[in-house]
Amino acid sequence: MDIQKISSLINIINREKNTSNILFTMDKRGIDTKNISIEHSYTLLSIAKLLSQYDINIEIEEPHIDRKNKEETVIALIDDISNYTELLRAADDSTKELVTKLINIKCNLIKGLFEDVRGELILTKEELLKFDGSNGNPAYVAIDGIIYDVTKNRTWLDGVHFGLVAGRDLTEEINSCHENKEVILSKLTPVGKLKV
Repeated sequence: MDIQKISSLINIINREKNTSNILFTMDKRGIDTKNISIEHSYTLLSIAKLLSQYDINIEIEEPHIDRKNKEETVIALIDDISNYTELLRAADDSTKELVTKLINIKCNLIKGLFEDVRGELILTKEELLKFDGSNGNPAYVAIDGIIYDVTKNRTWLDGVHFGLVAGRDLTEEINSCHENKEVILSKLTPVGKLKV
């Protein structure tokens, strides 16, 4: 029994739980990760199948939402790539292909994150309603046609701010109660535009 190989495969499965969470979170934010998710799941199942040959059965759990900012996510993905590159040197043919697939998946995730930074979200008022901060969804508000992310803003706890609910166009409400609107908006992160 190859204890080093078994240990490496178990470590990969454990590390990949983090990627499952990243994939799930990115998908909730609207990035199309469907194909990457499918490829990732098949690769994990193949690793679990390799382990089953040694009478080690690992149950792959449903991912939970792990809200990380993009910088932390990229660092975690690069760390995995570095770790797996080291593994490739000692891996046999049966694991080399799977580890290479995981490296490619992580490269694609990083690329997707950077494309998302440059990409602009365009939502109708109806589509914006989904982003109310409930059920793990981000909290977005539209003001003067610009959509802002208030998910991590301390004054928007669970998508609610002094009776105002995220997921809506709040231009009139902001104009009527804030003279220093520009200062407030400068502290928020714009993520797109409201489609009229």
